[in-house]
Formats: sequence, C-alpha cells, structure tokens
Amino acid sequence: MTFETTPLNYQSVNDPIVYVVYDSNAVDVTKLDYKYIAECWVNGSKVFTARSFPRPDNNRGVFDFATVIREYITPTLTTDLGVGEWWVSVEIKIREEYNGSVTSVVATSSARVFMNHYNGRINEFTKLDDYTDKPLSNRPTTIYMKSGTPKFYIPYFAHSSSSFNVTINGSTTAVTPAAANSLININIANSLTSDYTAVINGITYNVKVLCAGLYTNYYLHFLNKWGGFETQLFNKVSKKSFDIEKKSYQQLPYRVSSSGVVSVIDSGIMHEQKTTFASTFKEKLRISTDWLNDDEYVWLAQLMVSPMVYLEDTDGTFYPVQISNSTYENKEHLVDRLSNLVIDLDFNTSFKTQFR
Repeated sequence: MTFETTPLNYQSVNDPIVYVVYDSNAVDVTKLDYKYIAECWVNGSKVFTARSFPRPDNNRGVFDFATVIREYITPTLTTDLGVGEWWVSVEIKIREEYNGSVTSVVATSSARVFMNHYNGRINEFTKLDDYTDKPLSNRPTTIYMKSGTPKFYIPYFAHSSSSFNVTINGSTTAVTPAAANSLININIANSLTSDYTAVINGITYNVKVLCAGLYTNYYLHFLNKWGGFETQLFNKVSKKSFDIEKKSYQQLPYRVSSSGVVSVIDSGIMHEQKTTFASTFKEKLRISTDWLNDDEYVWLAQLMVSPMVYLEDTDGTFYPVQISNSTYENKEHLVDRLSNLVIDLDFNTSFKTQFR
C-alpha cells in the first residue's frame, strides 16, 4: 500500500485535505468486492472511518477528510490558541477489504498539522510556512486607537515553544507559548496618551493615540483569515435602532357594563379598539470608522466575512454580534476618494416586553 498524495503540513482545514492511496490488490481479480478503508485519527484518537471503491479510471483510493477534521477545531477569544482551537494533528491509517474480510492496518501516513485559516481564491493549496514566528496579519503597520484602550489584538504564530519578545514603548516582555504551534493573540494596548511603537519579534507597529472625540468609541475584535483575532476602532458616528414586532387583536370601540350601559370612555380613558398583547424587539447598532486608506480596505474584508465578531462596549463587555451587511466594496482612493466604513451589527438576541 502506497500513499501517492498526502497534504502538506500547515495546510488549511478549510481547503480540501486529500489523501490518495494505491495497492495492486485493487486490480487483483481474486480480491472480490475490493475497497480501500481509511481511518482518520485526530490528536491520537480515531474519529472517522471511510470506505472507497477503487476509482474506475486509475484504481486509486481517494479520500478528502476536510469536513471531518474541521469539526475538531473550535476557535475561542483567548490569549493562547493551540491544539483543538487553532490546529489539529492528523494521521490516516489504511486497511483493505476484500472477500468479505477487513485486513489489519497496511499503511500509516506521517502526522500532519492542519490549521484553521482560509485562503480565498488560490491557484494552489497554500500553507503557513511563511508566517512562522511572525504576526498573522496583513493589516497596515500604522494603527489607530484611543487613549486608555484596554485590549487591541494582533495574532502571532509561535512555531516553537521558545520565548519571543514584545516591546511596547521601549518596555520589553518575553512571551513564552504554552506549546509549539500556538497562536497567541497579543494585546498591544497601553495606557499611554501619546504615540508609541509596538514591536512583536522584530515587526514594528506604529500606534497613533487618538482622543475619544465627539462620538462613542467602539472596538470590533474579529477572527481573521489566519485564525487569530484582530481589532479595529470604530470612532465616528454610531446609531442604535430596534426591530420591533407586536401582536395585537381588534375589539369594538365600546364596552357594555353589567347594568347594560354602553360607553366609549371610562374615567377619562378611551376604550382600546386595537390591543397589543405582546411585543418583542431586537437591538441593532450602526458604527463607522474614520477615513480609511487602500490597504486598510483590503485588510478589513476579513472583518466583513469573519464568522466570529465581538463588539467591545464602552463598559468593557464583549458582545457576540453578526454583521448584517451582505456586500463589501473594496474602495480605492484613486476612484472613491477618502471614505470610511459603515457597518450594521445585529446582537442576535430578541427581548420581550410585558404581556397583557
């Protein structure tokens, strides 16, 4: 049994993860009802078994385990994301079935580490080799935040478990990953009231500190394309709104008392003709950034498509939200001049008022 194709290390769990195997038994006419059997082992445990008849054109067994492997990664907004949160280790073990019997394991793939990133439009299956021991971001290196910001994230790929340096305004801290292949969401926020630099293992970000201004300042923390969390400031006009749904019934405009008296008013209060007996509402929020440059528009496409977005409210609470906008236009200064990004947020919670 031979593995003819195996995925590369650090390949995305959101792309096809294809294994191709071949054995001459597949064309042996004495091996009746021949099948390849592939066992998927994730982090040392068998999680799935698949069977495949040999392909009619080349007699190979082809298995794509991407949909299975994806189920064993659950990203969370924590400082250090590791196994099960950002990556998993996978082995594939092959058996054969023929003449009504299943053989023992005849081939085992080498262990592969697959990451929870995505690629978008590609001409090959890409991997994260170029980002080892570097920030996992393509955001512009000039960052804007208001004074006193508590959390502002930049994710970092710690390929090994060795310490690396984070220097904020000249003060250096050694960060030690919990394990190899950790994704560390580094908080570069500081209480400084003037501009400073944040250097992550040699990569410099220039932080421009802003005053709070006239409007309420919000931050969105979102899962980016590499599987870490990043932050964007929305410090311009914001507006709250409510989607309201009411249920009611219709009545006659008059009432008849127990003594047979007909009235349309009682103690100065008109009788209701249409009575609302239940009301629900959903809170929404529209927020906007300051002027953005071309590079920021390219980067913020990751925010718009992100499946995990948290709004940090003014009291420091993180609320999970969904972005209601269904399209995103990548603006360019040459064509669109200076412009800002306005997005609509849904808090995904329905509230009830009093029932009558």
